[in-house]
Order: sequence, then C-alpha cells, then structure tokens
Amino acid sequence: MPVNASLEYQLAEQKYREAETPADKLKALQVMYAKAPKHKSAEQLVKWIKETTKKYKDILAKEKQNKKGKSKYSIKKEGAATVVIVGYTNTGKSTLLNELTNAKPLIADYEFTTVRPEIATFDYKGVKIQLIELPAIVDDYFDTVDGPSFLGIVRLSELVIVMSRNETERRKTLKELEYIDDVQHKVIYYNGEKNFADIIWRNLSLVKVFTKMPGKPKAYPPVSLKKGSTVKDLARYVHKDFVKKFKFGRVWGRGAKHGGTKISLNHKLKDDDVVELHMK
Repeated sequence: MPVNASLEYQLAEQKYREAETPADKLKALQVMYAKAPKHKSAEQLVKWIKETTKKYKDILAKEKQNKKGKSKYSIKKEGAATVVIVGYTNTGKSTLLNELTNAKPLIADYEFTTVRPEIATFDYKGVKIQLIELPAIVDDYFDTVDGPSFLGIVRLSELVIVMSRNETERRKTLKELEYIDDVQHKVIYYNGEKNFADIIWRNLSLVKVFTKMPGKPKAYPPVSLKKGSTVKDLARYVHKDFVKKFKFGRVWGRGAKHGGTKISLNHKLKDDDVVELHMK
C-alpha cells in the first residue's frame, strides 16, 4: 500500500485482491488508478496499475473473442478445493493424475496426449479434492485458441502443481501463468515425492475436523473447513440451528490441552481435531 493512500484507494485495492473474475479485477483497478496518489513516490505504483489494467483488458478481449466469453471448458467446482496440474508436454502430468486419483488418462511417449482438461477426484483421508490436468503449456499460451479458458481454470483453483523436467522449463511455465495475479503464492512443484498427497494437503488452506456424538466414536468422513475456522463455523456447517442451541463443546487432538477439553464457539480448530457438540 502506498504512503498517504486514501480510504477509497484502500477499499478499491481490497476489492481487487478479493475479485475472482477479470471483469471485477478490472473495475477495481480503474478505481485504484483514479484514487492512487500522484506524487513522485507513487510512480511505480501507478505504472503497475496501468500495466495490470492493460493485462486484464487483454484477457477480457480474448475471452470475448473466444465465444463471447463463454468457455467451452467451463468446469463446475466440486469438493473441498480445486487443484490444477500444469506443465509442458511429457512432464508426467497424466501419470501424477493417475497415481493420485486412479483416473485413466491417455499416457504415451509422444507429445500432446492430453487435448482437453482431465477431471478426477482425489480422496485425501476422507476429504474430496477436485484434481484437473490441463493440456500442455506451450509458448505464448494466452494467445492460443483455448489458452484464456485454461488460464481461467487455473485462476479459480486453490492450488497449482507445476510439472517440469528442468529449471528452464519451470521458469517458462511460470512465465506463461503470469496473467494470473499472485500465482506464485499457490504454486507447488512435483519432484517425485512419495508423500506428495500430504504435500498437497499442507499447501491447501484447509483443516479436516471429525465430529462425534457423546459416547460414540468419531464420525467419518471428516468435515473440511478453512484454516482459522472456529467451533462456530463447524456448528453452522453441521446444522444452521446448532449455533443458537450450542451449550459447549469438547475437543480431542492438537487443538486440545488434554483429551476432551471443554471449548466455546470461539475455539480455533486444528487439523484432525475431533469435536463433540453439546446442545442446550
């Protein structure tokens, strides 16, 4: 945030960061430009706003050209999160998809065997995660016929797995993804790790929480919630009336000082916590 930024600028910047569509990003950027400080120390900020505005105008123009913005690869988000696998051809994307989900994509030693997004479900200890393998990255990806559609899928995902055979290919892949703001913050790299499923989970901003009835074992599958969620969020997820009727809870796991610790609605939950809800 620039020095002496007005409240209007700060609100526009917040809207920009929260926006999910290119159109909403562009609207926020236009307000940011109008409200940005114009003194010399803000020159780099204004330059960044202009460059980013042009980027989103290019994205919208390309989407309009591509069936008036309606993607033939529109994908309904399912599960607790969407994870996308990207990379140049023959980097092992289909093999990884198969290993994680038991999907059966075409795997061959010739180039471009994946011609449309391959969608599968990845089960991580009871939590369903949508996993999408995109067709191979190519140079000038955004300028290809389907590039904007595929990048739109990446933009709306929670995590991006970049596959590459060397550092040069890795850098080129990231360059082709630069139309997506802050994409580096949700990128991880696959290097043949055996525990890659655990690595995916640790990089998603989620926790899995088990509920239980008094005197009963924990229920399965777990509930997936955003990191930082409280017992109140869990109670609301289980039933809309549970917050009103809540008396107290008990927790077992990393979020507890000892097994069965008594907790309130404001207690923050940890991954793998087991929570018992008591009603009035």
